[in-house]
Amino acid sequence: MSGFVIELCSTIPPKSELNSILKEYYALIVVRMQAMGFEIDPAAPESALAEFWANTDDYLPPNGCLVVARNQTRDIIGCGMLKRFDSRTGELKRVFVIEGARGTGAGRALIMAREQAARDMGLKRLIADTLTPNVEMRSLYPKLGFVELEEPIETTTYLDQPMLRPHLHYFEKEL
Repeated sequence: MSGFVIELCSTIPPKSELNSILKEYYALIVVRMQAMGFEIDPAAPESALAEFWANTDDYLPPNGCLVVARNQTRDIIGCGMLKRFDSRTGELKRVFVIEGARGTGAGRALIMAREQAARDMGLKRLIADTLTPNVEMRSLYPKLGFVELEEPIETTTYLDQPMLRPHLHYFEKEL
């Protein structure tokens, strides 16, 4: 796969279009969590989708942003979200690139676009968390100037999924 464009969404893309990539993202999370020994409720991906759709305002201006990567046929091949965490901090959420588009720079571009959106929102710091098996993000964040923290941050995942705390890695970047 070659070529993609990054789109900063002013509205949420059609549900069927966004659900396609989010389902793939949640399926990968489930596989990785099961490999870590977690028993996952089969309804968990649908619950996660429902939670996202119930809170889309968190990912649109002025509260945040949603960024997608599209290939030449306009299919979504990657996504990433940002939500305001506090008055000076944004939290990166749900960055994902489909397998066929990995290694193209799409993940990097999705993070950089959200970084610029955070600056445009007046934010001064970005935070993110990721699970231990997410070697892609654990490798990419430091390359983009994020620092892995020794101590946890009370991110959305930290607060909503306490059983994952021992498996989370926390990153921050001053803007």
